Amino acid sequence: MAQYESRSLEEMVNTRGTKLWTQMNDNSKSIKARNQFVQDHGGFFRREGRYWKWITDVATKNGYWLKRVETEEKVFFSNMGEFATANGMTSSKICELLNGTRKTYKGWTAVEIRPIMEVGPRVKLKEPVRKKVIKTKSTILVDMTTNQVIPVTNLKEFARNNNLSYGGIKSLVNGKIKTHKNFKLYNPLAEYKDSSEPK
Repeated sequence: MAQYESRSLEEMVNTRGTKLWTQMNDNSKSIKARNQFVQDHGGFFRREGRYWKWITDVATKNGYWLKRVETEEKVFFSNMGEFATANGMTSSKICELLNGTRKTYKGWTAVEIRPIMEVGPRVKLKEPVRKKVIKTKSTILVDMTTNQVIPVTNLKEFARNNNLSYGGIKSLVNGKIKTHKNFKLYNPLAEYKDSSEPK
């Protein structure tokens, strides 16, 4: 059986055409969906052209915010050197803005003041490691009574052995119903909802 890395939440929400991407971008309730998503998972959504890209909570904490003095527009960036070059600035002067030793620089000011590191470089947070998943042709169900995750390779046999309706299980797998008896489809996003990732 082949192994592959499970898709991260960032990939699922930022990949065009996925269910999550559609909910965040191409839906009449997208604003509400984005607000709820950020409340659940941290980070923020940044407008890129017509669409929205989720910046993870870890990336947000590793990045930087500056604000234009005239317009008060807040700008996020993750690479200080690139941002400095693109805006005719220097990294050292940006650091002075961020640590509060300089109030403004070329029309920019800090959004928040960060303490000066006394020793060593700034330690950056790491994104969660993606899990290794065994690729099979099975359907994955969850027993809601025990919360047990059950791979099912033969729906008819599974229904017969568990005194279930084959038509009911098939409707569950095809997305026509949400639950059948005490079974539901396994949802990989559920693990992120209760994730210990910092928020």
